[in-house]
Amino acid sequence: MTASSTWPRYGKVTLKPFTEPLSETEWRRFYECFRDPEIAEWNGSRPLRMPLWLFKRVVMGEVGRGDRLGFGILDERGEWLGTVELYELTPSEATLGILIGAKDRWGQGYGTDAVKAVLEYAFCKLGLKKVKLRTYRHNLRAQRAFEKAGFRHVEKPPQTGLRFSLSLGPRHEFVPMEITREEWACC
Repeated sequence: MTASSTWPRYGKVTLKPFTEPLSETEWRRFYECFRDPEIAEWNGSRPLRMPLWLFKRVVMGEVGRGDRLGFGILDERGEWLGTVELYELTPSEATLGILIGAKDRWGQGYGTDAVKAVLEYAFCKLGLKKVKLRTYRHNLRAQRAFEKAGFRHVEKPPQTGLRFSLSLGPRHEFVPMEITREEWACC
């Protein structure tokens, strides 16, 4: 795999746009991230059950929608580690999502580098004013990585009225975070 000089990069990672063709190995690693029960739990979902061919169709359909930009996260050797995306994309802001599927790389700074690479792209190439995210309160590793990349916690507005949940499982609380272009101090 030869990375393009135009692909976003920071530190140890390069971000491969989903608009570029993925190799069969990259597709398989991407797919396996979403099939892993532990990763699904951290992502607030259930393990993926659809076949690979349908997963490819769904991903490529989302790529063509225009309200999100997705990237594969590649390490120093060009190996697939996970994904990072900007979704709910408007001319001024976006929401960030990241998934490091290579569990043997957790806690080694790859997530922070990927977040910094996508923020550089969001603020300096796309001209966004703000990038926001939400993560689980119990996911302290993710919160530390986001803080290292410059994100700050956002106060939650007070809740009014009663809230009901039809879910029978445990309820996870989210932590909202955001960063502005001025806070990023690039460009």
